[in-house]
Amino acid sequence: MPAEARQIDDHNAKDLAQVLLDAHAGDALAALRSAIADAEFLCDQLQTASMCISSGLVRGWKPKFQRET
Repeated sequence: MPAEARQIDDHNAKDLAQVLLDAHAGDALAALRSAIADAEFLCDQLQTASMCISSGLVRGWKPKFQRET
């Protein structure tokens, strides 16, 4: 994993959740809608990239469209 990549642990996730709520003036529904829209956009971008990038370029790596829990 690159050094600049950030692991989201439980404490960090709570901080990010608060940042998201603050960005939407405490409106939880607006924050959730924004997070869902962002997730849909990123899934679409990942799907587009996976169709454009050859497996040789990424040495056989294939993107995952669902995160592992």
